[in-house]
Amino acid sequence: MGRWKHVKWTEAGQLTSILGWPPSDDDAAAPEVFFDQLRAKGEEHRAAMFLGQALARFEVVSWAARSVRELSPPDMPRADADALKTAFLWLQDPSEHRRRAAFEAAEAAGEVSPQRLCALAVFFSGGSMAPDTVQPVLAPKEAAGKFAAGAVLSAAAAAGNPREALAEALKLGEALASGSEPDRP
Repeated sequence: MGRWKHVKWTEAGQLTSILGWPPSDDDAAAPEVFFDQLRAKGEEHRAAMFLGQALARFEVVSWAARSVRELSPPDMPRADADALKTAFLWLQDPSEHRRRAAFEAAEAAGEVSPQRLCALAVFFSGGSMAPDTVQPVLAPKEAAGKFAAGAVLSAAAAAGNPREALAEALKLGEALASGSEPDRP
């Protein structure tokens, strides 16, 4: 794909340091070049984690929710479907009320479900993690991206063809990064 227009980072090392990866000779590469190198080496899981940090929070939630929706079985548990729905509702209106509703839905969803991880990506996308009645506590800056990438990876792992499913999800994320795919679901 082309240049990543919807990514604020200029060097891969800015993202790999957030992920805690060791320095490499490729840290000065543009994020899209580094992403392509990961994929060329067959490191799709690392490419997903990298993409989770490269995308802005709104786009990373869009990437995760759309990928998980595409990969979810139609007969998923109701609580998981509700968690995924809260992610899409937040994408339509990224309000504080909907962000907190996503957390409540995540709490009810399956403990390790991709849908739960999507809802958690919403909750950790901004705002305070603490209740409204106490001092704000901000989420770690990498949290939304890690939950989103985890959602994509776990949904792909449960798919009929995990490798193909992850490749399709990475294509969507790359399209969001380059601006060739609308970020509204």
